[in-house]
Amino acid sequence: MKKILLTFAAAALTLMAANAQAANGTVKFTGSIVKSACDVTSGDASKEVFIGKYPTSAFKKVGDVTASKAFTINLANCETGNYTLRFDGPTVSGNPNLLAVNGAAGVGIEILDNNEKTLPINQSSDANSPWVAIASTDSQSANGSAAFNLKARYKSYNTAVTAGDANASSSFTIEYK
Repeated sequence: MKKILLTFAAAALTLMAANAQAANGTVKFTGSIVKSACDVTSGDASKEVFIGKYPTSAFKKVGDVTASKAFTINLANCETGNYTLRFDGPTVSGNPNLLAVNGAAGVGIEILDNNEKTLPINQSSDANSPWVAIASTDSQSANGSAAFNLKARYKSYNTAVTAGDANASSSFTIEYK
């Protein structure tokens, strides 16, 4: 009898402990899987952009920038839709829109669209991201294409900029709206 009561008491305590862990909210996950997004053209899948060599004296105050260097990322085999690019990589502490560089200090790399809008780093795209709309010309296949015309430049985030290599790397992902 004591064993039955002991078992019953243990079960009751377990149920009471489970009730003590009340939920504080819920998370709803949404999304979809599409047949095909787009392909990055082979020449643009691994891109190198030479921003240039600049003296430390070019950066007299926080926010000074160098000339922008244009580059393009082309998409092909796209189905009809809206696309953008998400850039990811190490950023400068306190400056989430600047890619951290190795060697030099006080500067980072800023990525911009053709309208001089800074692209976010490590953030999902939003209404401020450069979107391209693609209309496929053949309803039987994904044959649309688009080009992202972008720019990169150095931007100072400190009044004291020191010399050194100023290289960075960022991966990018095609996002579908």
